[in-house]
Amino acid sequence: MIDNNKAGQNILNLRKGLSLTQAELSSLVGVSHQAVSKWEQGDCLPDIGVLLKLGQVFGKSVEELLLGDSVNGDSASEKNISPPIELPDEVWTQALNHIQGRISPPSFNTWFKGTKGKQLGETYCVYSPSRFASEWLYHRYSYLIVPILEDITGTSSLKVEFCSMGAWDTNRKG
Repeated sequence: MIDNNKAGQNILNLRKGLSLTQAELSSLVGVSHQAVSKWEQGDCLPDIGVLLKLGQVFGKSVEELLLGDSVNGDSASEKNISPPIELPDEVWTQALNHIQGRISPPSFNTWFKGTKGKQLGETYCVYSPSRFASEWLYHRYSYLIVPILEDITGTSSLKVEFCSMGAWDTNRKG
């Protein structure tokens, strides 16, 4: 039997692990912030379509969300495979400043908050907290990110990769 309180606690811990507000998570999965609050309090469970989206956002299976032991957004397995990024990366800091002036504050906070960047030779890696966020940045913002990074680095044909910090996997190349 599924324990609503346990599932809610897992969702809460994962959301906080990505430094997302309830409103930001609700925007990512297409529900109200009140729905997120109800899940986290154990009042109800997300429907299956939303569970699949939550799994994408958090890089977890539906089974892990619902049945697993309480999970933390910064679990030991994620710590072991996080990308080797020295902070702060001046190029990414400059890029974020340019991007912030070109998109709405809610979009910036939802998609760019918690991102990191690192140049590795002719490739620039943009790291997001989840695979879902990496995919979103690639599909919705690579047109903006790539030229800004090329301008800052002075490399006209910079190869940009969008990676997930949690899974340390390359999702798309721009």
